[in-house]
This record gives sequence, C-alpha cells and structure tokens, in this order.
Amino acid sequence: MSSPSESSSASEPEPSSDEETQSTIREDLKNMSLEEIMQLKEQLGAKVYKEAVLGGKSGKARSKQVKGKTELKRLNKNRPREMSSKRQVPFLGAELRVERKNTNELRDPRFDEKSGNFSIDTFKKNYKFVSKIRTKEVGQLKKQLDDVADDEEKQKIKHTMQRLINKNVEDKKWHLKQHILKKEKQEIQKAHNEGREPHYLTKQERRAKELVAQYEHLKSTGKLNKHLEKRRKKNAAKDRKRIGIE
Repeated sequence: MSSPSESSSASEPEPSSDEETQSTIREDLKNMSLEEIMQLKEQLGAKVYKEAVLGGKSGKARSKQVKGKTELKRLNKNRPREMSSKRQVPFLGAELRVERKNTNELRDPRFDEKSGNFSIDTFKKNYKFVSKIRTKEVGQLKKQLDDVADDEEKQKIKHTMQRLINKNVEDKKWHLKQHILKKEKQEIQKAHNEGREPHYLTKQERRAKELVAQYEHLKSTGKLNKHLEKRRKKNAAKDRKRIGIE
C-alpha cells in the first residue's frame, strides 16, 4: 500500500527539460549584477536573450493570447473598443456619401423652400389654359354620351361633365372676385392721391357688389333665367327637407 506522499508526488507532472533550463538561467541571472546582465544581452542579442528567459516561442504565443484577451475586454459594453493607432482609421461618412450619390432625392416642389413662395395669383394666371382644356373635354364627353347605351356608364359621364363644369365656374368666380378687389384697391389709391379719406368696404358691401357683378354677367350671357330657376329648385329642396325633419 502506497503512502499519501507517494500518491501526491505521482499525481504532480514532472517538470520538462526546457522549464528546468529556464529556472537555472533565472537563478544565475539573480546572482548577476545589472551591468553583467546588460553585457550578456548585448553578446547574445535581444531575441535570443528573451527566448532563453521567457521560454522561446511558447512564451511569445502565451503573451499573444494574453494580449488578445485584454483587447476583447471593455470597462463597459456600451463603450467603443480601442483600436490600434498603427492601423489607418477609415474616413468617417465615406460610405454614406457614396449611398447618397447613388440614390435619387425625391422632393415635392409644393412644400420645398427651393421652389420659392407660393403665389395663388401667379398660379391662377399660369394655369388659366386648363379651363379651356376642361371645356374641350366637356364637348368630347357630350359626344360620348350620345353613343353610350348603358345607364350606369351615362351617369358616370354626366358626373364627370358636371365636375369639370363646376371647376370652370369656380375659376370664373375667383377671377371676377379678384377683378373687383383690384378695382377697389385702385379707388382707395386714387382717394389717397387726391387727399380724400378712402371708403373701406365691409364684408356685407363687398358681398353685395359681387352679387351685382354676377347678376350682370349672367344677364349679358343669357343665363340669368336658368340660374334663377336652379336657385329656386335648390331653395325649395331645402324647405322640404326642413319641414320633413320638423
């Protein structure tokens, strides 16, 4: 039966020859002065001296493993990792700038400051020709209406025609209103130039002027009776609806 000391000695690994040589060299270096160690290092060379003391390639591999482990560690996971100053850092934003060049920038001129400020007067004047196009489309839809037999298709065509006609009527009203406002401004400016106190119209007076101008326009075009009949039917429908609710 073996003793505990024998079993413990058997379990421990025997030191290799390289480790014995290193330990011997280190013991010898302890007894040497600093000047003697420096002379020995100059004679052998820094590379051979380090291999002899640290254990050659195994010591280098061990130091690299330790270095690699320390590089992976960070004080905080949210902090950036330290990079070597020997490696060139890529220019910031280079990749993003390339992406911007490849992608087309889409912008809406209605809401873009580069397109300038919106002026409704300029817009209406520049697109006044659209009302002529609508009138032509109404004429084409009238011809198309005669050739269509389906009632549902006829209703769609009539609805489209009425929508185009209403847009033209709204444009005419707008231009008429602007004409009245321009005339009013001219009268105010004339009163200022003559030294008189100008008369500023109220909303009610301006509305009355608009109705008079509309009446004269309908009378001159021969559409007055049709307009009055339309207004009468509209008011009658409102009265019937109000009486039914009550």
